[in-house]
Amino acid sequence: MEHAQTAQSKPLDEILRVAEQLPPFPDVVQKVMPLLERMAPVEEIEAVIQYDQVIAAKVLALARSPHYTRTQPARSLKEAIVSLGQRALVEVILAACSARFQYHAVQGYDLRDGELWEHAVGTAIMADRIAERIGSAERLTAYTAGLLHDIGKTVLNHYVDHYLDRIIQTIKKRKETFLEAEREILGIDHQELGGLIATRWNFPPSVVSGIAHHHSPQESTENGQVAAVVYAANRMVAAMGIGAGVDGFLNPNQDHVFETLGLDVRTMEKLMADVFIALEETKKFLSA
Repeated sequence: MEHAQTAQSKPLDEILRVAEQLPPFPDVVQKVMPLLERMAPVEEIEAVIQYDQVIAAKVLALARSPHYTRTQPARSLKEAIVSLGQRALVEVILAACSARFQYHAVQGYDLRDGELWEHAVGTAIMADRIAERIGSAERLTAYTAGLLHDIGKTVLNHYVDHYLDRIIQTIKKRKETFLEAEREILGIDHQELGGLIATRWNFPPSVVSGIAHHHSPQESTENGQVAAVVYAANRMVAAMGIGAGVDGFLNPNQDHVFETLGLDVRTMEKLMADVFIALEETKKFLSA
């Protein structure tokens, strides 16, 4: 037994070291949010965004999309910022920033280039729609937690790939979920690791909790509703066939969460249809 614990601790120690070495989340979000909160002049917001050429390009692309174009497309970054409004501006910045971490393939979870990121953006949009439907004041929190809910997979990818046979054997032999098998074989699961990464990146506790409990919302003590919304969004996007991966249907089922949120089959079908269209539009300007 002692030998087994020692063997298990080795990948965990290495996993935590790798997580510590992740680059910081781009600070453009932390710089823009205080400006928006104090209703700073557009020029101040523009001054922050313009130095990140990738983010600036995405903001312009969104403002020029048919969804936001009013009489004529935005001709400048300043016009784009005014056109989008606060929440849409923050969401596009977050999504563009997250692509730097989530766009590459994660073979351990059987996801090709772009599939993890597409699933993340789809879950974020779905979480926002669910939060809006239930009248939650935490729409941006739900969106952010949805966007980063699988960030732990970017670190665990190599280890899951290496230990996948043992993980699958454990699932079959012990009738465990993928999450439980991850934790048993690696010493940590992707949702817990995601919470640690989000904490290191200085996201608020409610966002961290939504990430760290997106498969187990009943265990969330910080903001259970956000975790429940992200859980439902993740399940629904996976059911749409978007970035489900090897573990998509091998994780805990908490069907009562849908009832708690008031999501019946008809409502879920409508949300999935709406999110599919929104995701396709979002991909056009974010992938450009």
